[in-house]
Amino acid sequence: MIFQKGILLALASTVAAKAADEKGLNSRGTRRLFEQECTILKAEKEFQGEDGTFYSTGEKCYCELTETADSGAGIRGQGKGKSKRIIAEMKNLDKAVCSNAVSAQTLLASTGGFEFDAVTNTAKVPFGATISEINKNKDKGKSQVYGRRRLASTGMKQTLIVRAEFETSTGTNEANLSNYILGIGNDPVNLASQYSACSYEQLTFEPVPNNSNYNGLTPTDGVITVVDPDQSVNGIADSVIRNRMRDLIGGSQGVADHVLLCIPPGTNGGWIAYAYVNHWLSVYNNNWCNYVSGLMHEIGHNLGLAHSGEAQAYDDQSGMMGYSYSNNNAPEMCFNAAKTFQLGWFPTYHFERTHNNSFNDQISLVGFVEKTFRPNLSPDDFKMIIKLTGSNNDYYVHFNRKVGFNSGTAEGGDQVLVATRSAGVGYDASTLLSKLNANGAYTISGFGSQGDLTINVQSINTSTGEASVNILYGDTSPTPAPTPAPIPPTPAPVDPTPAPVNPTAA
Repeated sequence: MIFQKGILLALASTVAAKAADEKGLNSRGTRRLFEQECTILKAEKEFQGEDGTFYSTGEKCYCELTETADSGAGIRGQGKGKSKRIIAEMKNLDKAVCSNAVSAQTLLASTGGFEFDAVTNTAKVPFGATISEINKNKDKGKSQVYGRRRLASTGMKQTLIVRAEFETSTGTNEANLSNYILGIGNDPVNLASQYSACSYEQLTFEPVPNNSNYNGLTPTDGVITVVDPDQSVNGIADSVIRNRMRDLIGGSQGVADHVLLCIPPGTNGGWIAYAYVNHWLSVYNNNWCNYVSGLMHEIGHNLGLAHSGEAQAYDDQSGMMGYSYSNNNAPEMCFNAAKTFQLGWFPTYHFERTHNNSFNDQISLVGFVEKTFRPNLSPDDFKMIIKLTGSNNDYYVHFNRKVGFNSGTAEGGDQVLVATRSAGVGYDASTLLSKLNANGAYTISGFGSQGDLTINVQSINTSTGEASVNILYGDTSPTPAPTPAPIPPTPAPVDPTPAPVNPTAA
């Protein structure tokens, strides 16, 4: 009997293995997806420790794949059927490949497709397969998934918010989510109002139209509720719930420029939120969908902004890419100079210098908020950002005016701040270097071939909202005129030779 049971078990295993092979599953239950390419996405999942401090597990690479029942394109052996997009963390991707990839712009091509594990929601390149990278900006065929409007930091962005009623339900109802995120109600400070204020209405967020169709669901004021009471949540990985919520709205963004998923409480880990860089999707742990700073921070990642730090990754509290705060409508603040320059909202108020030549400049700085008080502020007379391009890094100087829509800045209020980042405007963290009061100075050693650069804050006037700043680099003293060669003295005149004396007559 035991022998027969063993035979039956062995036979059952053989049948199961054959069935799994027909479905594109291996013996461990992973599915082989035969799509040849996946879009690389990057994200840093944010956590909050028991002591209230924030931390991240670091940047990770994910693979966005199409899981389809069409033969040859998706799960092996299945007939025609509906496809869906899934996002899975890459488990065996070389660190250099991940580091060099540009989120939402780099495609990873694999000769063996990809193995997807639905339990752990991870993907990997099969053993023996070779991979190559394709940049969408260079190859604009079928690989061009995201249009330029998806990534722009200006314009009107249609926004979809998704809550769920699973084993547990998202704690905030549809009306309050629409209010806390888009300001459709009486919430005074929200994602939409703060981005609009910080950009002077150059970047706005509005709900997707109420007649939008997401897999048969229509939104109300930008919010949809997906329902599946059989979907477990407690102790489940947030990635599983994320993919399930995406699946229930049809797997894509539809007409939305940004989609925000408000995950029900109970998922595994102390995570609070994350977003994919240069992408349309951001994900929040339950009530973090309500908090304006967390929303601004994650949408900032969508727009290509990295973190702002000082001694650590998040501790530049002068702007929204540092810490986030569990408050529905506070703090009111924007972004630091490095991030604001990257967003490109105030190009006429930029003042730029490079390390190639020495200079000695006097600049009148005003805060980003100043145009609310002086709409006709002249960019010829005042600047908001000083960008200094050194031989190795870029440096940014701005006056962090603490009034109006920046009244809640938690660090460096009414001071002149100096920050740095790597050269360029791509995705990179910035570091706060100095907070200067009047008569304060900061020196950047070895700024370039001309030597050190010194930033001197000569005065700060909070009544007028101005800071007078001097930037000195290299030897700018005028070159003295050359000393003329001495003129030889004029020689004294020589007395004439007297005429000869006539001889005396005989």
